[in-house]
Amino acid sequence: MQSRNSRRALASISFAAFLLGCSPGVNNPYSKIQDPPLVSASLHTVTVVSPDAAPIETLQQEGFTLAPFPSNYPASVPVEALLWKVPAAAAANPAVLMAVAGKGANVRVLVTPATAAVTAVDPDVEKAFFRNVLGSEVPRWPGSTPLPTGARVQVWTYFVADVVAAKRRLHAAGIPVTFDPVAITTAYLGDHRTMGILAPDGAVIELVQNAAK
Repeated sequence: MQSRNSRRALASISFAAFLLGCSPGVNNPYSKIQDPPLVSASLHTVTVVSPDAAPIETLQQEGFTLAPFPSNYPASVPVEALLWKVPAAAAANPAVLMAVAGKGANVRVLVTPATAAVTAVDPDVEKAFFRNVLGSEVPRWPGSTPLPTGARVQVWTYFVADVVAAKRRLHAAGIPVTFDPVAITTAYLGDHRTMGILAPDGAVIELVQNAAK
């Protein structure tokens, strides 16, 4: 009898260990980052890909202002297309909508069919990534109404103090850098340095060092 009870106890312990091993927290590398956050970042722009101009119209109705930035910096287009993972034609013609001062991030709309969809992520993993990597809350779509059908967030753009220092800390912590720091000039952000990493769901995280921020 004692042997049977021992086997039952051992089985219970093994099953509990199995459940623990399957819990989402075990596979959350961002929760183990030492001395977080790796970067002190502030959300500046949300870039949306959409098959049509519906998000532009919706945001204007909510008080966002369409900014007339000229497309006169062609050298930046291939860089941004690669960084944002969109076609060059889309990167060349962004629509930038400025939020009311102090009311959240600006929005950049790229009219192009959506690329590969983002993947579902455990909320704890997502929260740990933004908190411990970027020192930020999980970003949200700044519009007061949901994105129109077919549109989705492609890029979260954050301002940081120094992209080279950011790359160094990210690399040391094992966070893959998908786009190395590069200097470009655009009508929207002026002279700046930019680099990229990926959020757990596959969305692009653009880190921008801009003296004019």
